[in-house]
Amino acid sequence: MISTLLFVALAAVGLLVLGWVWYPSRMARRGHSGRSPAPAKSDDNAATPGPTLPSVSVVLATREPTPKILARLADLLASDYPKDRLEIIVVLDGAHGDRLEELQQTLGETAHVRTPSTPGKAAALNTGVEAARFDLLLFVDTAQTFAPDVIGKLVRRLSNPVWGAATATLAPNSGDPLMDRYWQRELNIRLGQMQDHSVICVTGCAYLMQRRFWSPMPAGLICDDLWSTYSVVVGGARVALVPEAQVVDPRRFTREQEFSRRLRTTTGMLQFIRWFPAVLRPAKNPMFWHFTLHKLIRPATPILLALAAICVLAAVALYDLRAGLILLLLGAVLSLLPWLMSRVAPPPIARPSATILFAQRLLLMPLSAIGRALRSDWDIWRPHN
Repeated sequence: MISTLLFVALAAVGLLVLGWVWYPSRMARRGHSGRSPAPAKSDDNAATPGPTLPSVSVVLATREPTPKILARLADLLASDYPKDRLEIIVVLDGAHGDRLEELQQTLGETAHVRTPSTPGKAAALNTGVEAARFDLLLFVDTAQTFAPDVIGKLVRRLSNPVWGAATATLAPNSGDPLMDRYWQRELNIRLGQMQDHSVICVTGCAYLMQRRFWSPMPAGLICDDLWSTYSVVVGGARVALVPEAQVVDPRRFTREQEFSRRLRTTTGMLQFIRWFPAVLRPAKNPMFWHFTLHKLIRPATPILLALAAICVLAAVALYDLRAGLILLLLGAVLSLLPWLMSRVAPPPIARPSATILFAQRLLLMPLSAIGRALRSDWDIWRPHN
C-alpha cells in the first residue's frame, strides 16, 4: 500500500516537472536556437515588393467610448503600411442605432461601422469578418498601440504560404515584476513552439490571419484568440510569432484584475476544449503535445499537488501516524504563513509575503475555472477599466 501511494505521488510530481520545468526549458532553448522552422523553404522576413503589398481588412471589435476608438484608429493610420491597402471595420458590441450612426458620421470614410445582431465579442468578430472585403484579416483591440511597422511585418510573415496566421508580440509592460517575468517566460516558450510547429495561441489584440482559415465563432465563446489559432492549425497551416512586431498596452492592472483575467482565460480554455474537441485528438491537432504540456498541466496543477500531498501524507501516516500528523500540521502552517505575514509583518517582509500569497491564489485559481466548466457557467467576462 505504501509503495502504491508513493508511486502515485511520484507520478503526479513527474507530470508537474514535465509541465513546469522540462517543457518550458526545452521550448526556451528551442526558441533561442536560431534555427528556421523546418517546413519553411523561403525567407519569411524577405520584404514583399511595394506594388504587390496585399490589402488588409482591420477588424476592431469594441465597447469603448468614441474618444478611445478615435485614438486607436489614429494609431492604426499612423502605420507605415500604405493607407490605400487598409480597410478598417469597427464593430460596436452592444451599441444602439443612435451611437452607430453618430460614430459613422464622425469617422466618415476612415472606417466602416457595424454592430452585431447579438451581443458578445464572438458575434462582433463574426460581423466584422462578414463585412471585410480582403483575404488578410487583422484583428485588433482598442487599448493597445502599434509600432508603425507592425502591420508590414505581419504581412511579410504571411508571404510564406507555410503560415496561416501571424501574431505580434505584446511587450511585458505591466509594472508588476512578477507578472512581467511570467510573460517574458511565456514569450520564450512560444518562440520554441513556433520552431516546432506553431505558437500555442495568438495575441488576441494583434494578429493577422488568412481569411480561408477563418471559422465563424459560436456565440458566448470566451477565448476567440485560441479559436482562431486552432482554426489555422487544424486547417493544415501554422501560426507564427513575430517578435520584432511590437505592441504596447499602456494600461496597468491591479493584481485583482490580473487574477480575474487569468480566471477568465482558464475558464475559456476549458470551454474551448468542450466546443472544439478536435484539439484533443493527436491525429487532428499537430500541436497536441504542446497543448497538453502548456495548457492542460496548468489547470491540473492544484489537483496534482493535492494528489501528491495526500499520497505522501497517507504513506507517512501508515508508517508512523504521529509523523503523518506532524507533517500535516507543518504543511498547514507553511500554507498559511504568507497570509499571516502579509498582514502583521513590517513592510519589508509583508510585501514579499503578499507576492507569495498572490502566487498561491493563482495556483489555486484553476479550481474555480474547473468548477465553472463542470457547471457550463461561461458568464465570466468582466471588462478592465
